[in-house]
Amino acid sequence: MSTYTASPSLLKNKAKAKNHLSEIKGRGPQAICFFNNKGGVGKTTLVANLAAQMSLELGCKLLVVDADPQCNLTQYMLTDDEFIDTYDQEPASIYSIIHPLSIGRGYSEKLPIRAVQKFGCDIVIGDPRLALKEDLLAQDWRDAKAGGTRGLRTTFVFSDLFKKAKNYDFVFIDMGPSLGAINRAILLSADFFVVPMSIDIFSLWAIKNIGEAVKIWRKELENGIELAEDPSEIPHLGKLNHIRFLGYVTQQHKERTKAGSRRIVEAYDAINRRLPAEIEDKLSTLYSSKDIEPHLGDIKHLASLAPKSQTLHAPMINVSLKGSYTTLRKQAREIYGGISAQFLENLSSTLSSTKR
Repeated sequence: MSTYTASPSLLKNKAKAKNHLSEIKGRGPQAICFFNNKGGVGKTTLVANLAAQMSLELGCKLLVVDADPQCNLTQYMLTDDEFIDTYDQEPASIYSIIHPLSIGRGYSEKLPIRAVQKFGCDIVIGDPRLALKEDLLAQDWRDAKAGGTRGLRTTFVFSDLFKKAKNYDFVFIDMGPSLGAINRAILLSADFFVVPMSIDIFSLWAIKNIGEAVKIWRKELENGIELAEDPSEIPHLGKLNHIRFLGYVTQQHKERTKAGSRRIVEAYDAINRRLPAEIEDKLSTLYSSKDIEPHLGDIKHLASLAPKSQTLHAPMINVSLKGSYTTLRKQAREIYGGISAQFLENLSSTLSSTKR
């Protein structure tokens, strides 16, 4: 636990977060995927640091899953020595969860979990071989849409993962920037999704793509379930989730200095002003609750803190360097403290309305 002197705003957000967390705990693991089919939006950085904030500062029991074949989250969270030792041979990883299905053995018996002390949470590490399973999931998706047992079992492989994570409060899934078969299976199995965004025109297109894709996939899967050959052979059919949008995080602002203050350049400021309306238009039918505040927070540039935290394999809130890093670290705590508070408020609101 950190020993720094917290600001009034940070203390307020922490109290708010803990209050909402008390309403969430005990409801089983909440599976939240962080997704944008546009790359370079700071997705992995958000997952790692929000997980650390909620684990180290709020005491959440949290599992992160690296479902991106590029394994950026794994490289961030493991030390260099751990990473080299792990991949010097074929590791137990996300690949181990899907591979048994491809050879007819069904779901894996247990999750390949390892602890990451610096981030305060556990991880299912990534694996470049996961990309080899894209074709399997794509082929079996055709079977799933027709009601085939094998296709539906493959499609629900991540539902089985989330079910086995029963001892956690949250499961965070880091995903690659695509609308491919792997991400489709995750999005159809998770409870919620968060969209990390950069402020640019391509993020506006990404919002539209995500909204349309989820609706189409959901409809196709529902049709496949209605045609299921033998529903008793697919244990997760009764727990089919309607994935819901929990919120978005804006980041990577392009700024300039003017009259002693910093501001987003005008072209990007115009896009920033359009975001709330675009989110409402494209994703409102997927909102987790009508009462949520969809903008979870804003991550501004923190100079060299982000790359330094990656080099040290430590969360930004705990980078133990002095000088300018003292101020940057404080800013990171404020940012991620605010995001976690709004994230938990939205989730609590959704679960409360569902309960009613």
